[in-house]
Amino acid sequence: MVKMFRKITLMLLLFKACSMTIANDNLKWIDVRNDKKIVVDGLPWFKENQNKFYRLPYLRKEIGELNSHAQKYLKCPSGARVRFKTDSTILKLKITHGMDSSSKLYLSTLSPISASGIDLYIGEPNAMSFWMTTEPMDPQNEYEHLFFQDKPRKMRELTMYLPTYTELAELKIGVDSNSVISIPTSYKIKKPIVFYGTSITQGGCADRGSNGYVPVIGRMLNADIVNLGFSSGGCGEEVMAQLMTEIDASVYVVDCVANMDLKLMEQRYEKFVRILREKRPDIPVVLMTKIHFAKEIEPEIAEEYKSQHKPLFETFRKFKEQGDDKVYLFDSGSIILPGYDHPTADGVHLNDLGFKMVADKLAPFLEKIINN
Repeated sequence: MVKMFRKITLMLLLFKACSMTIANDNLKWIDVRNDKKIVVDGLPWFKENQNKFYRLPYLRKEIGELNSHAQKYLKCPSGARVRFKTDSTILKLKITHGMDSSSKLYLSTLSPISASGIDLYIGEPNAMSFWMTTEPMDPQNEYEHLFFQDKPRKMRELTMYLPTYTELAELKIGVDSNSVISIPTSYKIKKPIVFYGTSITQGGCADRGSNGYVPVIGRMLNADIVNLGFSSGGCGEEVMAQLMTEIDASVYVVDCVANMDLKLMEQRYEKFVRILREKRPDIPVVLMTKIHFAKEIEPEIAEEYKSQHKPLFETFRKFKEQGDDKVYLFDSGSIILPGYDHPTADGVHLNDLGFKMVADKLAPFLEKIINN
C-alpha cells in the first residue's frame, strides 16, 4: 500500500513537472521595460533613466547632493506599478533583482514579501482586487513566479506593484502565445499625487508593499501616485524640492518631519515648501505632521514632538498670512496617538492597520483639494 502511494505521488509530481514544461514552451515573454502596451506608472524619470526602475534621475550630478539614504533607496521602485490588459490563460514572471551576493531580500522589520514582493491586483483602477504576491527567492539571479494558469480566456486588467525596499533590474511577463496585450484603463485622477517623506512614506512596515498608505490612497481615489519616500532619507534638501517640481502633479504631500530634527527643520523646511510654491504655484501642497511614536507616552519625549513641529506650523502660518490658499495642513499625529495597542511594527513604523487609519483620513482630504 505504501509503495503504491509513493508510486502515485511520483507520477503526480512528474505530471506536474511535464505540465509546467509544456506551459513554459508555449509562453511568449515580454520585457516590461520595452513594450508600449505595458504601462509603467509611478516612475517620472523612467525614460531618462534608460528604462531602469529608479525613482529619481540617478545620472544627474545634483543627485550627489542628496543624503546617502535617499541615494540608496531611489533604486527601490516603491509605489511603481506595471499595468496592462490581457486575455492570457496564464501569467508568469521572470524576476531579476540584480543585486550583489551580500544583499538580502528582507530587512530587520520587513519580511521578504514585504520588502521584495511584487503584488498582483486584478480589475480596473476603480475596482481592483488583490490576487497574490510573489515569493522572493534570489537577490542576484533570475527566478520565476507563477501567478495563475489554466484560466478561462477573457480580458483581465492587471496591476503589479513593484518591490518597496529592493532593487529590480529586469521584469519579464510570460503569457500564452495566443494571448492579446493591450493598454490599461486610465486613472480617474491622471496627474499623480506626489508624496515626499521617510521610511513610513516609502512603505515600512506594511505586510506587503501595496499596503502602505501611499498605494492605498491611490486605489481609494483611482489616482496615479508617485512615492518619493526614502528610509532615513527624507531630509528636506533643496534639490529634492526642485526635482519634485519637474512632476506635473495634482498635489504635493510633504511628509518628512520624522527624519528631520529641530535644527534641520529650522534650516530647511520653509525653504523646501517655498520652492514648491514658487516653481509650481498652481499645485497645492499638503504639510503633513509626523505620527506619534509609541514611546511618546513619556512626557519629555512628547515635548520633543511639539518642538520638532514648530517650524512646520510657523511655515503654515506664514503662507496663510500671505494669502496663499493652496497650502494645507494635515495632522497625522491626531490619527496615530501614543499608548494602547499602537498600530506599528516597532513603535515607529506603521503596520497595515496604521497605514489604513492614515489613508482613511488622508484620501478624502486630498480628494477635496484636488476637486476644489
